[in-house]
Amino acid sequence: MSLDVNVLQRRYAMLKDDRSGWETAWNELAELFLPCRYRQESDTSSHKSPRLNGRLVNSTGVLAMRTLAAGMQGGMTSPVRPWFRLKVRDDEGNEQASGLGPWLEEVTNRMQSILHESNFYNAIHGLYSDLGTFGTGLMIETADASGIQFHLVRAGEYFLDINANGEVDTFYRRLYMTARQIRQQWGEEKLPRHVLEAAKANTGSGSTTRFDVIHAVFPREDADRDGQLGPKAKAFCSVYWMPETSVNGHPVILDEGGYDTFPAFAPRWDVNGTDVYGRSPAMDVTPDVRMLQLMSSTFRKMQHKIADPALLVDAELQKFGVNISPNALNFVDMSSITAKGSMPVVPVYEPNVQALTAIMNGIADVERVVNEGLYTDLFRMMIDDDRRQITATEISARQQEKMILIGPVVERLQKELLSPLIQRTYQLMLEWGALPPAPDGIEAAALDVQFESVLASAQRITATSSIDQGFAFIANVAAADPSALDILDTDAMLKDYLDRLGMPEGCIRSDEDVAKLRQQKQEAQAQAQQQQEMASMGQMANDFTGAAKNLGQTPVGADGQTLMGTLLGGLNS
Repeated sequence: MSLDVNVLQRRYAMLKDDRSGWETAWNELAELFLPCRYRQESDTSSHKSPRLNGRLVNSTGVLAMRTLAAGMQGGMTSPVRPWFRLKVRDDEGNEQASGLGPWLEEVTNRMQSILHESNFYNAIHGLYSDLGTFGTGLMIETADASGIQFHLVRAGEYFLDINANGEVDTFYRRLYMTARQIRQQWGEEKLPRHVLEAAKANTGSGSTTRFDVIHAVFPREDADRDGQLGPKAKAFCSVYWMPETSVNGHPVILDEGGYDTFPAFAPRWDVNGTDVYGRSPAMDVTPDVRMLQLMSSTFRKMQHKIADPALLVDAELQKFGVNISPNALNFVDMSSITAKGSMPVVPVYEPNVQALTAIMNGIADVERVVNEGLYTDLFRMMIDDDRRQITATEISARQQEKMILIGPVVERLQKELLSPLIQRTYQLMLEWGALPPAPDGIEAAALDVQFESVLASAQRITATSSIDQGFAFIANVAAADPSALDILDTDAMLKDYLDRLGMPEGCIRSDEDVAKLRQQKQEAQAQAQQQQEMASMGQMANDFTGAAKNLGQTPVGADGQTLMGTLLGGLNS
C-alpha cells in the first residue's frame, strides 16, 4: 500500500495543533534558561542570526542549566569513564552465560570506541540541556559506511506522538533547507520545478532560497516482511516530503525509506499522566527566575543612581553651565553661590545603602532556590572534583537526599534514552559488521545492559546499606548464638553487594570455578590432615621405640639386671 502524502500532511497539522499549547511555555523557558536553542515552527530566520535575549539581566538560570547539562553528562554518560556494560540477563541461567563474558566485554569496548569516534557526546550534552529546560528532547541515530551519527533536533522543530504504552514511537520534524541542499540530498528527478530552478540559478539563490521539508518516522502498520526487501519490509516508515509546491499547491514526496528499529530517542524528564511532552525542573523554578530579573533590575537601577545620581543644580550656575565629567574644571564666580550657604550641586535622591544590602541578600536567597531546583549543588560537586577520582560512594554519602529526588529521573532516562540507545547501537553494529565473531549460544541468550555511571552506581549503592545493617545485626547475634550465621547465604550476599558496587564480572569467579576452587581446598586440607595424622603415628612409634630402649638399659639391682629384664622375668614366672 503506497503512502498518501495528503494523509501525512493532515497528521502533521494535527500533531502541530496538539503541541501548540506548549509553545508559549517553551518560548519563555528558552528566554530564561536556554536562549539559543529554541526555534518556533514558523521561524524562518534561524539560519541568519542567533537568538539572544536582551531582556535578561540575571543569568542564574542560564548558568544553572549549563551546570545541570554538564552534571548529567558527567554523572550518566561521562566520556572519561565507562558508564555501561553488556551482560546476560539474570534469568537466562549460568549455562548460557558460560563463555560469553569475554565476548560481551569485547562488544562493550567496541561500542564505547564507536561512540567516542562519533558525535555522540556532543549531541547528548545538548539533549540534557533540552531535557532540563523543556522536559523533552529528540535525538536521532543513523549509520553508514563512515560510522554512526547522532543528530539533535532543536526544541520547536519536532512533533511527537506516543503509542498505547505511553512510549514515543512517532516524530515529525520540519527542515528548512536551501534549494542546493535539497538537490544534493535527493537529486533532480523528484524536485519540483521552482526548487530546481532556484538550485540551478546563477545568481547564487540556490544557497539562500529556502524551502520547507517535512520528515516523518512512524510505525508501518502494513509492513510485509515475508521474503520482501526494501522500505515496505521495515517496521518503521521514514518519509520526506515538501508540504506545498507550485505544482497545483500539492505536497510532493521526495523520498520513502524505513528502519528496522525506531531511530530516535525522545526522553522526557517527567511525564504527567498520558501527556506526550514532559515537564522539566526549569518549569518548577520559572517563577523564581522571573523574580530574579525584577530584583536584579531594581538593584542595578539603585546602583546606577548611586554612581550617577540625578542632580539639583543652583540656578546661578545655569548661565555658566556645569560639567560633572571626571577631572572636569568649571570656572564660575562662586561668591554669590557660596553666600547662600548651600552646595551648588547635590543629588536629588541617595538610595539607602542598607536597602541595597537587603536586596542583595534577597537575590542570593532566590538564586539559592533556583540552584537547588536545578540540582546545581549535586552536579557542582561532581564537576569540581576530579571525575576520575570521585566515587559513587562519596556521592551517595554526601548527597543522599538529592539522590532520592533525582532517582526517578535517572530511572526514566535509562528506560527512555540509554537502554534504547545501546540496543540500537548494537543492532547497527550487527548490520554493518562491527561485532566480533559471536560464540555458541549467543542466539539463545538475552542480552541486557547494566549502567555503571556515577549516578546509576550511587542509586544501587543506597541499597547496600540494608546489607551492611543486616550483616552487622546477625554478627552481633552470632556472638551469643553462633547458629545465627546459618541463615546467611554468603555467596549470594557477596554477589549482590559487588554487583551494586559495579564490580566488573571479569573480576568475579564463576560458580563453577568457585566450586572447583573449594573442592581443591577441601582435598588439600584432607591431604594435609592425613599427612599430619601419619606424622603423629610415626612420632608415637618413635616414642615407643625410645621408651623400650630406655627400659632395656636402665639397671635396677646390684646384679646389673635391667628394668626390661625384670619386667620380662616377672611375666615368665
